[in-house]
Amino acid sequence: MRTSKEGIDLIKEFESLELSAYPDPATGGEPWTIGYGHTSMAGPPKVFKGLRVTATEAEYILQRDLTKYEGGVERLVKVPLTQNQFDALVSFAFNCGVDALKKSTLLKRVNANAFDAVPAELMKWTKANGKEMKGLVRRRRAEAALWRGLGAGEPVAPKEGRIAPDKPTPSKSMAKSTEGNASIIIGAAAAGAAIKEAKPAIQDAADAYAAATGAFGTPAVLIAIAVMLLAAYVWYRRKQRLDEEGA
Repeated sequence: MRTSKEGIDLIKEFESLELSAYPDPATGGEPWTIGYGHTSMAGPPKVFKGLRVTATEAEYILQRDLTKYEGGVERLVKVPLTQNQFDALVSFAFNCGVDALKKSTLLKRVNANAFDAVPAELMKWTKANGKEMKGLVRRRRAEAALWRGLGAGEPVAPKEGRIAPDKPTPSKSMAKSTEGNASIIIGAAAAGAAIKEAKPAIQDAADAYAAATGAFGTPAVLIAIAVMLLAAYVWYRRKQRLDEEGA
């Protein structure tokens, strides 16, 4: 699958054409960029301070770079995509990198056919050096609109969407999660309630059952273990979800 003209136009709009090498807008240095957002990480030519290209050369380099990102999207995505959806992911990979797409929750949502969740995942990638960048917000909105088949969205100023964003971080850690800690407290309370409720029935059969199974196998202990295992499972699943949100 190849990027359509609409997808290429979106990338060109945000990258804009520069015939002289310029430093990264976020760092003021490496990586140096030229043409339509080309850096040495995308392959030849190697970009350095003072390098110049023609408009024709810049177009050729863009087409070659697109092949790399298109291949990355095709390799990582395991479900059928529309042209607009493919274009949106190629633009994302062009800006953030194929490796970032590979490790992202965004890709997990795509491969799970949770297409409605994709725009929200795109909007997590809007910060550089810990600061939200207007250009990245506009680029992610344009990609989200393209994903939905609504067109590229609002116009942007040159260079606004070129900065490579930070990887999103979880909004809260498991240690600080009230929901995660609450599952442990609820599990402990449930264990106590279960033991208390079962006590009268257990009392009548305790002697005979203990003789057959031993102290560790008493119903009260088994109920407590079962409930605590359930609480641990709830905690573990909550931790997994929080980790995925930060992916």
